[in-house]
Amino acid sequence: MRRFFLQGGKQDQSDGELLARYQRSSDQELLAQLYGRYAELVYGVCMKYLKEPAAAEDATMAIYEELVDKARGHEIDKFRSWLYVLAKNHCLMQLRREKRNITVNYEPGIMHSLDSQHHTMERSDENEEEARLKDCLEQLNPQQQQCIQMFYYRDHSYKEIAEMLKERLGKVRSHIQNGRRNLRICLEEKEKKLKN
Repeated sequence: MRRFFLQGGKQDQSDGELLARYQRSSDQELLAQLYGRYAELVYGVCMKYLKEPAAAEDATMAIYEELVDKARGHEIDKFRSWLYVLAKNHCLMQLRREKRNITVNYEPGIMHSLDSQHHTMERSDENEEEARLKDCLEQLNPQQQQCIQMFYYRDHSYKEIAEMLKERLGKVRSHIQNGRRNLRICLEEKEKKLKN
């Protein structure tokens, strides 16, 4: 992925503090720092929906550009959750646009059966992806597994995780970054095996 953003972003300020400063000042360096904390998460969401690395990279950048205005004009309680929904919606809109462009020449009857077939395949693909992710998650060491689950599934910040686990902030950040990297490697290996 293109490294436009600070990897992981500095954690000396909370998401809320950085966001409030950006909303007051419109300083894009603050927004880039905040987005840098979640750029890999956004890229992961884009890969899930768009499937192609190049398309996911483009979407990750486009979502940042959307943020420049949207982050100023919205009241945002939890930035990470809000960003996840924004990324997901961006990808779904892109897929709808592409589908509309591709399917415009088909007859409605054929499209209806293709569409219902597509939804069934999409559900089974998602179930398979979930199973692969679960399997890879179980292969992480216990600290990485626990930190990843707390951060991504339970929506805790680095600081909250550090306090709950009585760990240093740097150690928690390291567990999450290493866990993400190991998950990505594991999922890529499983993807290769499926293609062979």
